[in-house]
Amino acid sequence: MDTKSFLKGKSQTAYDFLGNHKKSTGYIFRIFAPNASTVEIIGDFNDWQGQRLRKYKTGIFSISINDAKENDRYQYIITSEDGKKTKKIDPYAEKINIEQNCSTVGSSEHKFKNKKVKNKPNNIYQVHMGSLLKDNEFTYEKIVEHCKANNFDYISFLPLAEYENYKSYGYKNFSLFAYSKRYGNVDDFKKFVDIAHKNNIGIIVELDIYEFDDNFYSLFDFDGTNLYGYAYEDIKYNYYGGINFDPSKNSSRSYILSAINYWIREYNLDGLMLSNIENAIYWQGQAERGINEAWLELLEEIINLIHKKDSLALASFNGIYDLDLNFDYVHDLRFREVIRIMQKAPIERDKYKTIVQKLVTRDNSKKIIGFSYVDSYLDEASLAMKMYGNNKISQLKSLFTLLYSLDSIKMIFMGDEVADFKTFSVFDKVNLTIDNNKEREEFNKFYNDLIKIFKTRFNTFDSTTKLLDIGGYSIYAFTREYKDKKLLILINITDLEYKIKSPYKLEEIINTDNLDYGGSGNINGILDKKEYIKIMPFGSAIFKIKEDEK
Repeated sequence: MDTKSFLKGKSQTAYDFLGNHKKSTGYIFRIFAPNASTVEIIGDFNDWQGQRLRKYKTGIFSISINDAKENDRYQYIITSEDGKKTKKIDPYAEKINIEQNCSTVGSSEHKFKNKKVKNKPNNIYQVHMGSLLKDNEFTYEKIVEHCKANNFDYISFLPLAEYENYKSYGYKNFSLFAYSKRYGNVDDFKKFVDIAHKNNIGIIVELDIYEFDDNFYSLFDFDGTNLYGYAYEDIKYNYYGGINFDPSKNSSRSYILSAINYWIREYNLDGLMLSNIENAIYWQGQAERGINEAWLELLEEIINLIHKKDSLALASFNGIYDLDLNFDYVHDLRFREVIRIMQKAPIERDKYKTIVQKLVTRDNSKKIIGFSYVDSYLDEASLAMKMYGNNKISQLKSLFTLLYSLDSIKMIFMGDEVADFKTFSVFDKVNLTIDNNKEREEFNKFYNDLIKIFKTRFNTFDSTTKLLDIGGYSIYAFTREYKDKKLLILINITDLEYKIKSPYKLEEIINTDNLDYGGSGNINGILDKKEYIKIMPFGSAIFKIKEDEK
């Protein structure tokens, strides 16, 4: 680490110097606490009796301890200039014992065998690690097998950095450098990344870089001052109870930049998803409070760093994202409006047709559109449960047909591919198996057939989309035209049956009413121009256009 670069807020490798590092005998410990008068270290290696660290002009404290060994626990006792003593974890430690509020000596030494994937994401599987691995029913190997069987090419994990409150899903982290011990061994996760890459599956990890836990053992008032956070009370805390990083402080900048670099380098990641970037772009995440220029400047550095490391810079945005910050892709909430429509009675849905039409026609090529973990617990109902009334599976199939016909990267949450009717909770295991459930089996077959069409027929953004005016109530028709093919998509989100005179000669590729998918069996097959297309209630279909209208 270049100390001058660190002090200027430009370091991307602070973890190579700060934290604990192995020597030929024992370990060396370094901590940055420029406003502390003294720093002591206590741990298993000294019977928890304080040993004072040497302070340098840079504000870095250091000590070598020959008796320190792998997995020893330790804490720092920091004395502020006014004499107040506080115990702290090591901000740069790669291992933390969250129950005992202490750091742990050592780091992973796994060597990766497989390179990152080169393909851009098409179909992303969002995963909450804890729920998937609960009760050891799912292993890392089974996760890869499941993704291959269901045509996912990327896995996006909710935050994996250590955090205190399990109900927070991993947000409001305790430390940005420590992999959460809830999810097992660091080396095991790295081996999983290797297995995924061997099977050409990319790995994305979400990182919450805007806030940290207000636990007194973490970064809170670290050396007796707001070393990492704001000094002003009205912006010190966010609305979720976390403490906001102050991006204008060099200590925060070097910490965050180094954490970005650490996760990409140490875990060989294909991409980083920055959580809820509205919290960085706007003061307190609210557009009406104005833009936070210091965060915009830091985001530019972060994105450049991620790209320099040959990884994808992704972000989630709690709203409709219409900015351009050079992210590769941004997941926003635009599709949640359609989910809301599906929660309403069919007779009400036509009032919202402009929402669907805008979604279909706008340029989504830089967007990730789909369902997140929020859609699986919001309103205390899973995605499948949210569909109004009866015929939930029929409506869910049409919702998926609309999603996978759009020109965007897709993302769904674990369980959505098997029409899980159980509301997601971090305290419950997730059942991704079919379990001889005919309804789940039929939906999963539909899902996989739809994905194969998406990957082979809708496999490029180089297309034009055109809405067709066919009249009717809550039925949508549009074409996707490519250089060498043209497709017609019909989406019926009402409980009415339609017969539509075809303007084209058509070959039906998929119909949600196929018997194999648990439908009525009313499908169209091959149609000549001016023949009638039959679309059943809540039914949808995709056709290959065999010749243009004359």
